[in-house]
Amino acid sequence: MASVSLPRRKNLSTQQTLALLQEMDEADSDGGKVSFVQQATDTSSEESEKETEQEPNMPPRKRPRGTGKPSQSHTAKDSTVWVEEDIGMPSAEANRSCFTAQAGPTESAKRKITSVLQSFLCLLDVGMLHTIRDCTVNQARRTEPDWNLSVHELMAFISILFVRAIMCPVGAIVDCWSERFLVPVIKETMPRDRFISIMQHLRFDDKDTRGERVKTDKFAAISDIWTRFNENCAKSFTPGEHMTIDEQLFPTKVRCPFTQYIASKPDKFGIKFWMATDLDTKYVCSASPYLGKDPSRQKGERLAENVVMKLMEPFLDDGRNVTTDNFFTSLSLSHRLLQRKTTLLGTVNKVRRELPQLARMYSVRAATRRWPVAVFYSMLDLAAGNAYILYKACKGWRGKRRLFLSLLAQELRCRFMQHKEIFAQAAGAAAAAVPGTGKTTQCQVQESCNRNRSRFTCATCHKFTCAKCRDDEHWVCKRCKV
Repeated sequence: MASVSLPRRKNLSTQQTLALLQEMDEADSDGGKVSFVQQATDTSSEESEKETEQEPNMPPRKRPRGTGKPSQSHTAKDSTVWVEEDIGMPSAEANRSCFTAQAGPTESAKRKITSVLQSFLCLLDVGMLHTIRDCTVNQARRTEPDWNLSVHELMAFISILFVRAIMCPVGAIVDCWSERFLVPVIKETMPRDRFISIMQHLRFDDKDTRGERVKTDKFAAISDIWTRFNENCAKSFTPGEHMTIDEQLFPTKVRCPFTQYIASKPDKFGIKFWMATDLDTKYVCSASPYLGKDPSRQKGERLAENVVMKLMEPFLDDGRNVTTDNFFTSLSLSHRLLQRKTTLLGTVNKVRRELPQLARMYSVRAATRRWPVAVFYSMLDLAAGNAYILYKACKGWRGKRRLFLSLLAQELRCRFMQHKEIFAQAAGAAAAAVPGTGKTTQCQVQESCNRNRSRFTCATCHKFTCAKCRDDEHWVCKRCKV
């Protein structure tokens, strides 16, 4: 089968590379090698969906009954009330949710596994191998009517991939047959040309029906095999009490409509998978590819919540705990998992609307080019936060932080406003005591002007004084003020 190559370019930006990777018919799978002239190094943003996903509003949490001392509470942007509670003895509900399952290989897996090969066939079973063999043969006979492949030869083909991963993981696969990098066990297993022929025709579905299936499933080229693999993973192992969910970027530059570019990863390009694993053994219990926008996801449901609930579905209601990073962790997800007797542990993104903000909300921060001013802004925020805590602790005050800052601002300006009012009254009295003469003449002080004209006189020396040369608060000229 003819290989597919991208056009040669001296400089290939990140956006151009992604565009080239995604210029393909969704009904096509990777049928050959893809050559890249240069790996792009520009930075691109793939994580925008993490920040733009909106959190559905959760109802405010009710305040628990008092336990003898006032509890600390904070209110978030979405009106969620966080209350500090004392953790005492485990409740009856917690005891009912304790994990009681026996972690480890299932009984059916223990009966089947008598050798290394049988442990592998528990996951990639013989039925899946037959399906791959049939799809590969059907593809090959489109151009070579006499082409054939047995299941045992397909297993030998897979063995070469594992040997190559051990012996010479770097470089092209065909180098394993070269005189310089010869791996004897690979050459003894299969000729190079036969290996290349199987690789070119390797298929995992019926290409005749793929065009219809890909309309609703971007993963149609291998979706059936992947689903059966996931089922086998779940049937062969019972995960323990603690599980983790995160993403994996499988490095590849194949032409694919859902190839991802993540600048923060060691391998920038690849296909992203969501994975749920057992914490103790690192066994992959469930995995799902990220294919872009999912039409089956309900409107308003965050991507992260949808991923966690799908991956954890076979393992819910058993009292497990799942650990996630800040992309997945949210209050609404913890509520959904708790309803299925599953707890959540993870870091939380600071931009979540259900989190109360003490440092970033109501900050005095403003644009400045002087770093001492920026430090001063930070000091004011910290001082206001600590003052809020001290005032509540000393006075038993239960008001919101917004109200506290309003009262603080009002008290900070109170003394100045009193002085300002006194000065205004004095200025009014002086203006009444020194009315204008009605006569307009040149300024006789001329400290800050150039022969301006005025009809007002100084309250001390009674000289005509313009606005630039007098102090309006006391109605005296600058000479008398000194």
